[in-house]
Amino acid sequence: MLTLRQALQLPCFAKARFAAGEAGLDAVVRRVHVVDIPDARYTWGRGALLLTAGYGLKDSPERQAALIPTLVSNGLVGMVLSTGLYFEHTPEVIRAAAEAHGFPVIEVPPEVEFIAITERLYAEIVNEQLAVRERADDIHRRLTRLVLEGGRLSDLAETLAGFLERSVLLESSAFEVLATAQHGPVDESRRRAVEAGRTAPDRALRLLKHGIYAELQQKLRPVRMAALPELGMTMERVVAPVVVGREIYGYIWIVAGDHPLAELDELAIDHAATVAALVMLKEQAVREAQHAVRGDFLTQMLGAPVEPDSYTLERAHLVGYQFDHPHQALFVMGEPAAGGGPDQLTSRVDNWLRTTGEWGLVVGRERGTAMIVEAKANTGGQALADRLVADLSHPVQPLVAGVGQVQAGDRSLKRTYEEALEAADIGQRLGPGPRVICFWDLGLLDWLYRLPREALPANAYLAKVRLLAEHDSRSNADMVRTLDAYLRYGGALAEAAAAINIHRNTLLYRLGRVEEITGADLKDVNQRLNLYVALQAHLLKL
Repeated sequence: MLTLRQALQLPCFAKARFAAGEAGLDAVVRRVHVVDIPDARYTWGRGALLLTAGYGLKDSPERQAALIPTLVSNGLVGMVLSTGLYFEHTPEVIRAAAEAHGFPVIEVPPEVEFIAITERLYAEIVNEQLAVRERADDIHRRLTRLVLEGGRLSDLAETLAGFLERSVLLESSAFEVLATAQHGPVDESRRRAVEAGRTAPDRALRLLKHGIYAELQQKLRPVRMAALPELGMTMERVVAPVVVGREIYGYIWIVAGDHPLAELDELAIDHAATVAALVMLKEQAVREAQHAVRGDFLTQMLGAPVEPDSYTLERAHLVGYQFDHPHQALFVMGEPAAGGGPDQLTSRVDNWLRTTGEWGLVVGRERGTAMIVEAKANTGGQALADRLVADLSHPVQPLVAGVGQVQAGDRSLKRTYEEALEAADIGQRLGPGPRVICFWDLGLLDWLYRLPREALPANAYLAKVRLLAEHDSRSNADMVRTLDAYLRYGGALAEAAAAINIHRNTLLYRLGRVEEITGADLKDVNQRLNLYVALQAHLLKL
């Protein structure tokens, strides 16, 4: 990139004199323009160096005062003033504004022709752009060769960091660090992400609110990010989505380090994202082949119990399933993370299970991810589900895991699988996770889940709850949640108020309003029981 500082070293500026705005000398010159009309529209101006003799300024102090702020607001990077024609020197009002805005102003004597400056700068700009493109193409060729030779994401990160002399980080769409390479200084946010193995949940949430991930999903191209000191991101960044079939599989981050980001960084990271997509696509193909075998086996096992034939026994051996061991089903649900797809949850669960050292049959299903594990007691699967949700849940992808009961001596997994699926579905219906729902803890929720839908409209208590929900919708109140907390804590006012973070007196007021709106008597135990059951049916969206 040709900066103003570099341009001033060229022969065409041998007679130039620097007048003001030294702080902006590292701005990149992308074009050159000659203008002598100060009130022209500078819509062409982003990245431009203005050449002028100041004809339209000589008799107007007002135009002189407005010139520099106008140029800055339109994205120009500097001004060359030809002196000796209309101005002997840069007017003080222009010089002061240039100094205040860090906007370079360079003076040249009248014998220095603008055409000479223009031709030389454009030659430098074109040559520089050609060199950048050639360098970017070279990076692309080398990265592509790396993939063809069986390179991994860690090799990609190391190679890219070496080319750009900057630190590189690849993360999944669930913000887990996949590969990293450090080259030069990094900021606190990058350091913490590497140490933790993922972007901190609070930072990921704030980046989501900042709109960076939404912009990446919309453009599917690299985006440059200014520093965000409040998030520990004190350095600029370029981030690119890793896209496979318009689905985002991850992100590549380049940290500016100790020198400003350049066009080469954006071109290189775009190439690197393509190469990373190829690596991930290859890994995905291997996983899909494995998952196809597992999926077919699980589908067969969910059918009617039959004596396994030699083919079934062979497939069981391939996936590690042992018929004489008791098994337990888990079912995991979660909305896709930023830009990701549902299949990525299955890969995350599968990779996580391998780190535990436990055997499990992980299969992607239409509504989530099924996991069949060996267990001697119900608590085995519950403990595993607790660990999974704790390790893999993220504020942008809270997980719900349903756990079925252990089935021993039964060659069909259908019962424990359906229990796990029901528990997970109920967990999602109850609202955002993370949570683990065990089938044996469902109680009346299981009865409600299986209740014929035609039986619901006739229930007077469900009508009362829906009346309360309609009131909440109209007035932006919180009566349903208030009633739920009160009933869930058995009428204990202090505990219910603390659960929804309100004062005890506020709770009493709201309960009075609940009675007014519904006509219910919350002192009546029978009515409280019926309201609680109806409320669960409402929360389950039955």
